[in-house]
Amino acid sequence: MFWFLTKDCPFIEIFGHLNAKSIYIPSFRNLSTTAAASVKNKEGLKLLVTAGPHARKSGLSMTDWKFIGGLPPLSGEDWLIEFEKYKQSPEYKRVNKGMSIDDFKFIYWMEYAHRMWGRALGIMLALPFSYFLCKVYITLQLGLRLSGLFALVAGQGLIGWWMIKSGLEEPASEYAEPSVSPYRLAAHLTYFSIFVMPEPPAESVAWVKGAAKVRRLSLPVTVLVGLTAVSGAFVAGNDAGHAFNTFLKMGDTWVPENIFSMRPLLRNFFENTSTVQLDHRILATASLVAIGGLWVSARKLELHPAVRSLIGSIVGKAVLRVTLGISTLLSYAPVSLGTAHQAGALTLLTLMLLLSHTVRQPSLSLLKTLPPVVKTVA
Repeated sequence: MFWFLTKDCPFIEIFGHLNAKSIYIPSFRNLSTTAAASVKNKEGLKLLVTAGPHARKSGLSMTDWKFIGGLPPLSGEDWLIEFEKYKQSPEYKRVNKGMSIDDFKFIYWMEYAHRMWGRALGIMLALPFSYFLCKVYITLQLGLRLSGLFALVAGQGLIGWWMIKSGLEEPASEYAEPSVSPYRLAAHLTYFSIFVMPEPPAESVAWVKGAAKVRRLSLPVTVLVGLTAVSGAFVAGNDAGHAFNTFLKMGDTWVPENIFSMRPLLRNFFENTSTVQLDHRILATASLVAIGGLWVSARKLELHPAVRSLIGSIVGKAVLRVTLGISTLLSYAPVSLGTAHQAGALTLLTLMLLLSHTVRQPSLSLLKTLPPVVKTVA
């Protein structure tokens, strides 16, 4: 589900969960010679494109979730207790066994900061809501909307823990690494909240008609951009960014041979790393082309300057997103570039949703007051 969000910070959301790993199944990774050779240099490149060995440590350090409270360890003894809890997790036993307490503190503070940021966002909504409610400034209709919004904010936290919980469970196979569910990661990453938008900018009937034509184009493009963002979440959740690190081709071929290696067939689109990456490439390319077509079509219409400027920003952000995506791919998906790429994708989705709201039809009362064309001052 997609909601237009001003509540969440995409950078924090992605940074907190981009490091999810996939279950490694050798029979599903029939990579080409080029792709296989590129993996040999992967470890050396990781040290160059991340913050060194500490940043290579990934993990779900906090093994429990408390709705209220949750102070960080305040003493050496507290840290040892928290570390012992982590040592009981499948991730420590299979992935990070032998890690030092300093490395544990590094991943712990990343996750703790993410949780506290989310709670702070909830408080920032709850405090003014409570104040205006006590002052009787909120009508029943507005109160219901704000209550729904607050429920969505709380739901974001619950979905986050639901996602993390999957990474703390024992994998189905003794050969598999523990990882968060890519389905739950996608749900957490694409969960947003709606704010009621003001009246769309409209100063003439001509601009309203132009906006109506843009609206017919922007809605399907918004859906396409949204699907691309969701497919990016599955790329991160399945660690599919490491499947093929070449562009334009995927290894030696345009289409990998093993894209239909799973049964049932539908699982290929969500769990097969080759297919997941191919789907994301196709959707990203289609989104860029569609946004380019929207921009070309809009140039011929009479539009409010704010709408025209917004479309220009969307084109720029789309180009930047693709550039970051290719750079992430060729650099073996470092966390830094991957974070920037996914933040850009969610920003682009936000801009498309904003455009869809901006070009919606004004209220009938406003339409009756508009002149046929824009009045210009000599």
